[in-house]
Amino acid sequence: MARPRKYVIVPEDNVFNDRMETTSFNLFHRMHQKLFGKGGLRAASVPGGAEDGHEPPVRPRLRLLDTDAGRIRLIDSIGQNEASLVSMTPDQAFALQRTYPGLRVRPELVLRFLKLRRTDVIRRHAKPSAFRSKKTLVLTCVDAETGKPVAGASVAIVLDARRGFGIADAVTDAKGRYETALPAGQDVIDAIICSPLAGYWPGGIEDTKVSETETEVTLKLTPLAERFEDSLARMMAAPEKGDGKGVKVAIVDTGVDRAEGLNITLGLNTTGTEPADEWFDNGTGHGTHVAGIVARVAPEVDLHAYRVFEAGGGGASEFAIARAIRQAVDDGCDIINLSLGQASEPISITREVRRARAMGVVCVAATGNDYMSPVSYPAKSGVVLAVSAGGAMDAWPEGATTGRNVADKPKPKNDRFFANFSNIGPEVDFIGPGVGIISWVNEAARGVMDGTSMACPAAAGMIARILSRNPDILSAERNQQRSDDIVRLANEHAEPIGFGKDYEGGGLIDLGS
Repeated sequence: MARPRKYVIVPEDNVFNDRMETTSFNLFHRMHQKLFGKGGLRAASVPGGAEDGHEPPVRPRLRLLDTDAGRIRLIDSIGQNEASLVSMTPDQAFALQRTYPGLRVRPELVLRFLKLRRTDVIRRHAKPSAFRSKKTLVLTCVDAETGKPVAGASVAIVLDARRGFGIADAVTDAKGRYETALPAGQDVIDAIICSPLAGYWPGGIEDTKVSETETEVTLKLTPLAERFEDSLARMMAAPEKGDGKGVKVAIVDTGVDRAEGLNITLGLNTTGTEPADEWFDNGTGHGTHVAGIVARVAPEVDLHAYRVFEAGGGGASEFAIARAIRQAVDDGCDIINLSLGQASEPISITREVRRARAMGVVCVAATGNDYMSPVSYPAKSGVVLAVSAGGAMDAWPEGATTGRNVADKPKPKNDRFFANFSNIGPEVDFIGPGVGIISWVNEAARGVMDGTSMACPAAAGMIARILSRNPDILSAERNQQRSDDIVRLANEHAEPIGFGKDYEGGGLIDLGS
């Protein structure tokens, strides 16, 4: 018998019968009431920063429910008429869908955050322990100015670029070194890349000749300069005093640390497996980096941190993200940043972004980093603003590998280029700076990241800036007209760069003095 797995269940929308009590809706109500009782308990945001994480998880105790498809295990529910999360076998899921055709039953999906990793160039992972060879590589990553070792930096060794074959997920030790065996037939290493999380630009070298025994390589990494003009600074006008004031922006991500200039007013962990008040960054730095970009563009926004990625986990469950979106709307957010994605449709997230738009809230999402593949979900959803990535030429120091992200097609326009990793399609609404972007990665350090993950908060921050300068719309009744007006304002302030609509939509949103 097949093992149980998690499924998301949502009611099929039928605006013509929205008040009709069907057998499908009756089952849905029973699921929620079985978990929470008739009171319909829901999570509430936790203000402040109880970093010791003593609050209990969000999810209720598991419950069993007898259905026509057999007994299923109830895990969580967003609301009486909203998405539910259950555990059952594939056969039960099939039977449940056939018995209750008014419901949509789909396996729960996992979404990833959309920072471009240098190791993403490696599609086939080598196993150095299997190499029977005297050939070795000794890599040392050092500070280009002081010569001091750079510890804890991610390393990618591309043995065969054409096949995407190489060594990934390697890290430099305390001496800034990484040592590995090489295949006996390896004569040239196509690329060696070293990418610290904080403090430095990524560095690399191509076409390294391999000796018969030990090949030594030293990479000198350029430290971040205090006032370096990255692509964001080059492409977007500097903010004015008061930009973002009164606007609440939700960061649905890996959590956010309390770095300088980040006005975090609410936080919540919605993973359902971690304490509800453990909303600070899970260690990847991604959510903090995203929040820092929003704050760079609109410095006076109120940030709400919703952590959906568990510590040590590779992805975020769609249900955790759906709950975060629901809570962000209920907490009064105006803009929701979603720097995450998945190729297939996560039905519970689709339902929540539609609700958000109907309640006057605009969701902004990254298109994805799959090298001009179709736009990912939730950016693909029609009610979500989808943001692709571009950059400004040479907005990085000499020796940085950042320049690898410049697309040949479409060709650069003046000093603007399209990012070769960015996903494209008719769903794209805007483009943002997403190559070589500097922002906080924890409460004490800044780092460089690339990805549509970075372009997305740049656009979200600019929409927040525009909204703060239009108080009539900011204070308007929270309904579809309000969210439509926010989107209209964004479109009015977007200027095409010249890459074409499938690449940039309406263009780059900007609002200077």
